[in-house]
Amino acid sequence: MKYDIDHQFVSNSSQTATHRIILIHGWGADADDLLTFGKEITEKINLDFEVISLRALGLHPSGQGRQWYGLYPHNWKEAEVEVNKLLVTLKKFDTEQIPLRKTILLGFSQGAAMSIDAGSKLNFGLIVSCSGYPHPNWAPGENFPPLIISHGLFDDVVPIDASRIIYDKVKSKSSKFCELVEFDGFHQIDSNLIDFISSNICNIF
Repeated sequence: MKYDIDHQFVSNSSQTATHRIILIHGWGADADDLLTFGKEITEKINLDFEVISLRALGLHPSGQGRQWYGLYPHNWKEAEVEVNKLLVTLKKFDTEQIPLRKTILLGFSQGAAMSIDAGSKLNFGLIVSCSGYPHPNWAPGENFPPLIISHGLFDDVVPIDASRIIYDKVKSKSSKFCELVEFDGFHQIDSNLIDFISSNICNIF
C-alpha cells in the first residue's frame, strides 16, 4: 500500500492485510533495524499483517543511523516537535481497510519513548514498549491503548525503573490490558517477547 506521509519507511506489504504493525526504531538505528522482528511477530499470529517500519527524520550525530531527537544532552523541545510529527503520520495509517484499533505500535528504546508518547493519544489495538522510558511531560489518559512493556533487569542504557514508571502511570489511569515483562537481559529485545505477544493477542484484537 502507498501512504502520503512525511516519514520514510520500509515495509512488508500485503494488499489483503487486515492488521498492521508499525515499528519505531531506536537511537542510532534505521528503519530496517526492526523489520525482521516485526515479520517474526506477524508469523506467530494467525492474522494477515502489513509490516511498516518508520525512519526517524533526524540523522544520528555519528553520521550513521537516525535519531528521533537529540540525546546526550537530551533535547526535550525537539522531542515534543518530533512526537507531533509522528502523530500526524500515525493518524494517516487509520484507514478503512486497517484502522488503528487493528494496529500494533512497537518501539525500542528511544523509539519506545516516541511510541508511548504519540500512541497514548490514539486508538491503537496494542502498544509494545521495549526498553523504553517516558518523556518528562508525558501523562497517559484513561483511554490509553492496551500495553505490553518489556525491559531487561540489567539494562545499563535505560534503567528498568523507567519502564516501571510507565507501567505504574498507565495502571493508575487505564483499566485496559497492561503487562510489564521483566527479563534477565540488558538493553535488548527479549527473545521470549514474540511468544508473549502472540499468546496475549486474543486479549487485544
